[in-house]
Amino acid sequence: MSENKNDKNLEENKEVVTNEAVKEDAAETAVIKETTGSTAAEVYDDYEEATPPEEVTGKKKFKLKKRYVVGGVAAVLILGAIGRQFLVGKNQVTMVETSPVVLGNIENVLSISGTVQSAETKTYFSEVAAPIETLDIKVGDKVSSGDVLYTYDTEALDLAEKTAQLAITQAKGNYNSLYSAVGAADRKYAEGMTAQQINDRLDAITAEINSLNDKITEKTNRINQTLKDIQNTQYDINQNSIDDKYESYFDGGSDSYITRNESGNKTDGEYKEPSESDRQMILALEQTYNDVSYALKTDAEIKSWNDQITALKEEQSHLSSAKAAQVNGGTAASSKASYESTQLTQQDTIDKLEAAKEGVKADFNGVVTEVAVVEGATVTAGAKMVTMANLEDVQVALSVSKSDLPKIAVGQKVDITINGKAYDGEVIKISGNATKNSNGVAVVETIIKVTNPDNDIILGVEATNKIHAEKADNTIVLPYEYIQTDAEGDYVYVVENGVVTRKNVTVGISTSTEAQVIEGLSEGDEVISSDVSMLTEGMAVAVNNM
Repeated sequence: MSENKNDKNLEENKEVVTNEAVKEDAAETAVIKETTGSTAAEVYDDYEEATPPEEVTGKKKFKLKKRYVVGGVAAVLILGAIGRQFLVGKNQVTMVETSPVVLGNIENVLSISGTVQSAETKTYFSEVAAPIETLDIKVGDKVSSGDVLYTYDTEALDLAEKTAQLAITQAKGNYNSLYSAVGAADRKYAEGMTAQQINDRLDAITAEINSLNDKITEKTNRINQTLKDIQNTQYDINQNSIDDKYESYFDGGSDSYITRNESGNKTDGEYKEPSESDRQMILALEQTYNDVSYALKTDAEIKSWNDQITALKEEQSHLSSAKAAQVNGGTAASSKASYESTQLTQQDTIDKLEAAKEGVKADFNGVVTEVAVVEGATVTAGAKMVTMANLEDVQVALSVSKSDLPKIAVGQKVDITINGKAYDGEVIKISGNATKNSNGVAVVETIIKVTNPDNDIILGVEATNKIHAEKADNTIVLPYEYIQTDAEGDYVYVVENGVVTRKNVTVGISTSTEAQVIEGLSEGDEVISSDVSMLTEGMAVAVNNM
C-alpha cells in the first residue's frame, strides 16, 4: 500500500511540473506574437527579398525559408521547457509516510511436525519355568495398570516351589553334618582369629599357667617349711620330757608316744614330768601349727592364682578345639558357601513362584507392541514374553534444522495437536549430535514431552507442534518490511528535521512479519514506512501520514 501511495505522489508531482511547463510555453508564444505584431507564420511568409536589377547579371541572393525558422523556434521553446522542468523538480520535496517507534511484544512460534512415541517401553520376561495357562492380549491392545497380561499353570508352580524348598533343606543338612554343637561353639569362640593367632595364644596361655603354678609352688613350699619347723621344735621339747630309755620311740619321726603321755596316761612306762614352761610352749606351738595349716588351705593369693589357671585352661580348651576344626577349614568354608548360595537362589525362586501364581500384570497404562509367546507353551525362566509402550509417558520426536536450532531451548512450551486433539508439551531434550535426514540435510533430534497425555493418543502418528520459542516483552518491534539490508548490515530510514537519515540497527527476535530491534532505535523515532527505494540519505522529505 505504501508503494502505491508513493507512486501516486510521484505521478502528481510529474503532472504539476508538466502543467506548469505547458503554461510557460504558452506564455512565451504569446510574447513572441505580441513582439512581432503577427503570427510567426506571417513574419516568415513576408520575409522574402527581391533580387535587385544590378545583381541579375549572375549573382543569386539567398532567402530564409519558412520551415527552417519555425523548426528553430520550436527547438528553443522545447529546450526552455525542459530546463524549467528540471529546475522545478530539483526544488520539489518528496512526500513520505512514517510510523513512530513504540514498545511492544514479539514471540517467535515455530511450527515443526514430529512423530509421537512413548518415552518408556518395557519388555516382560518370564521369571519362572512353567506352562502358560492364559494369554488374552494381542499387539495393539490398550491395557490399564494392574491388568493381567498372562498367567501360569498353578500346579506346575506348586511343584517347583516344593522342589526349591527341598533343595534348601538338603544344603543345610550337609553343612550341619560337618560340625557338632560343641564344635560350633568353639569355632565361634575363636571367630575372627587365624590359625597362627590361635597357636600364639595357646603358647601364651601355657606360659601364664606355668608362671602361676610356679608362684603357687613357691608359696606352698614356704608354708610347708614353716609347718615342718614348728614340728621340729615340738619334737625337741617333748624329747626333753621323756626318759632316755624311751627315746627310741621317736625314731622314724613317730610322735604317737608323746601324744599319749601328754594326755596323762602313765601306763606306758616311766616318764619325766614336763616343766610348766615346756608345757606352755608346746601348747603355743600346737596353735601356731594349726594356724599355718589353715592358712595353707585358705590363702587368698593362692586361691586367686588357681582361679586364673582354671580360666586359662578353659580358654585353652576352646582354642584347641577351634584349632582342630580349622584343620579342615577349606571343606567347612566350601560347605557353608554351598548352603548359603542354595538358600539364596532357591528362596528367590520360591518368591518368584509365589508372585507368578497371581499372574503377570501391567505396570502402567499402555499399549501392547509385541507378543512373543502363545497360550499353552511351556516357557523357561528368562524367555521373552510381552512388550508394552507406556501411554502415561508420551513424547514427540522431531528434527530441527540448523536455522531453527538457535531459537529452541529446553523448557520452552509447545502446543501439540495429535489426531485433531490438543495437548500441552515442553521441550525436554535437544540432542548434542546432528544427523542427516533422507535429503542429506543436517538436523538435530529434539524431544518434546506431552505433559497431559491420555488414552486417546496413538503412538507412531504425526503430531503438529507449535513451539513458543524466543519471546520478548516491552521491546521495540517493527514490521519486517521497514528494515533494509545492504553490505553494511541492517538499517532503517527515519525522518529527522525534514531530512532522510539512515540508522543502523541490530535485529533480535524475528518472525515472518515482525522483527525486534535491540539496538539503533529509540522510542519515538519516526521510521519511514512508505517505499524507500527512491530515497537516499540526506534527501529532503515531507511527512504525509493522512
